[in-house]
Amino acid sequence: MGAKYEDAKYEDSKFKESADDDFNSESVEVLRERLNTMKRLMAERTNSNNAEDWSRPHHTTTGIIDGNFLSVAFAGALLVIVTVSVYAFYNLYTAVLRRFPSHHTEL
Repeated sequence: MGAKYEDAKYEDSKFKESADDDFNSESVEVLRERLNTMKRLMAERTNSNNAEDWSRPHHTTTGIIDGNFLSVAFAGALLVIVTVSVYAFYNLYTAVLRRFPSHHTEL
């Protein structure tokens, strides 16, 4: 078990060294050129996305399940929960009254 762990550790350190060599072998000018290229690509992408957003109409409907449908569904679920709760407490109240009746002798 120890040999496998040391082999994996050696391969991991070997990978780290090769990655460090890749970064060290690139010059600052090459890195700056790559950075400027990425900045230019991102600027082009944001400009093209902004132009596309204004030119096409926005359709946000994705099907039958939208905000109104979910509101009705949750309102129905809330109504069922409240109805069942009232029914359960009414039955509990009547059961307690039957079990412990109050005897009024003052009349």
